Amino acid sequence: MKIFNVARPTATRHRLSAISHCSLFIASLFIASCVTSPSTPSAVSSATPTGAAASLGTPAPQPLTTPAPAQSQTLRMWLPPQFAPSADTAHGKILSAQIAEFESSQKWKVETRIKKANGQGGLIHALQASLAAAPGVAPDVIALDSQMLFTVMPSLQPVTLNDASDFYPFALQAVRVKDQFVAVPFAADTIGLVYLTSANTRPPTMWNDFKRENGPLWLPLGDPNAMITLQQYAALGGTMIDASGKPFLDAAVLADVLSNYQTMQSNGVLANGSIKAIDASETWTAYREGRARLAAVTLSQYLTERARVAATTFTAMPTRTGNRLAYATPWSYAIITTDPARRAAALELIRFLTTTERLGAWTFAANVLPTRKGRCKR
Repeated sequence: MKIFNVARPTATRHRLSAISHCSLFIASLFIASCVTSPSTPSAVSSATPTGAAASLGTPAPQPLTTPAPAQSQTLRMWLPPQFAPSADTAHGKILSAQIAEFESSQKWKVETRIKKANGQGGLIHALQASLAAAPGVAPDVIALDSQMLFTVMPSLQPVTLNDASDFYPFALQAVRVKDQFVAVPFAADTIGLVYLTSANTRPPTMWNDFKRENGPLWLPLGDPNAMITLQQYAALGGTMIDASGKPFLDAAVLADVLSNYQTMQSNGVLANGSIKAIDASETWTAYREGRARLAAVTLSQYLTERARVAATTFTAMPTRTGNRLAYATPWSYAIITTDPARRAAALELIRFLTTTERLGAWTFAANVLPTRKGRCKR
């Protein structure tokens, strides 16, 4: 069932810069104007990466394809914890089996390293440090979200999608630079609304559907990327780029969004704790603990932990007018190595893991949004 429309950002450096500046500006404005107690989708840079293009999809003659090494070598693959190959999770078991299958058909072993998504020692920090000080230990393949892709754009090796027809447009937009792809999307997530069905007899679609008697609403309004506010701003027709491609905010539309927050807060609908909640994990915790009866959460959080909550369902995020949309945050496999043989092997690994059937099985088990339309066999 299709429950949201994905925003379609243009993949340019100006667009990402505008979204980043606008989101921080919106967050600061809201905190300044609305406090009564103290996901932005990223488009990739327009800078054209250097290096020859790798290819993905149906195998075909290509410049990068080189004979497999005579002896077994090791590909280094970095992943965040939520995508780790592991016997502890259903999707971890599937990925482990897929990697083992790849190794059995190739003269390459795959060494996976798990790095936290953000902060000191995280994917980006560790990648930049290794490229600067010890390129020999840098990953050949790395999983990055769309914001991370932009951050390390100069280090990415381009890929050409031979068959991109069944990838969803939102997933491809996040990895496209002009007419070139710089990564292969394999998973995505989005923010929606969970609500207690015993207190809300029908899915809320507009802000007016929220009533004090239906219980407190929690939104992550302390999010430095202002994802919810950007979503509400866009739903009202607000733009973030002017005619010249520079960052832009429509003051009247933004004021409308902030005014609605204030009204809901003063009416006892929007919980004061929303101001301090910096991400959807905090609002989900508030919901699970009974402090909220409605809350903004990621789809993956809901699908993974829905057994921990009773009488709960997920729907698209309401807006003032009922014009609902959602920003999706894709994760993609990117190639870092510049060595021709390693690049060819890295390409084969990505191609192997993102075939429709393998990716479909893994996506279903991982409780994430698919990036391809094909269905897996079960």
